[in-house]
Amino acid sequence: MPAHKLVLDEVFEQPYKLLAIHSSVEEFKLAYLLNKHIDLKLARTPKDIDLHKGKESILFAHFIYEDLQKYCTYHLVNNVARQEGRSGSDLDSLFFGDQLAVKKSFLLPEFKQVDFLVKIEDELDAISTKMLISRILEIPQVSTAYAIDFHRIKTKENLIFD
Repeated sequence: MPAHKLVLDEVFEQPYKLLAIHSSVEEFKLAYLLNKHIDLKLARTPKDIDLHKGKESILFAHFIYEDLQKYCTYHLVNNVARQEGRSGSDLDSLFFGDQLAVKKSFLLPEFKQVDFLVKIEDELDAISTKMLISRILEIPQVSTAYAIDFHRIKTKENLIFD
């Protein structure tokens, strides 16, 4: 009897909307501004998003708000994680000791220019993306905000926060 092989071409994912925000403020300040201007209640999660890259573990700040009336969940996530580390001693260096180096890592490497991501899990499709973006753009500390097309995301597995 021949073996039957089943192939699942597409992973069935929960539908979500993804917004990109460009801003130079810290993540807690942006969460406060979004709470104030958009009437959200974003709160920092006890555990940050832990992304493993080789041997190192990279942490991204994560804020969440569950709107029980509209059946949607908002996630605010840092797209850029900066890590300070020591580079090895370099004999060609003027100072023969360790040097401090800052290394950047990205949650979505294909969007390196984006500072923050807002993931909206909207079961009833009750949230208007255009209206939300226009309200975000009213915040003076935000340079720009726009929706990201789901099909342009190459590292979708990085957006699974559970």
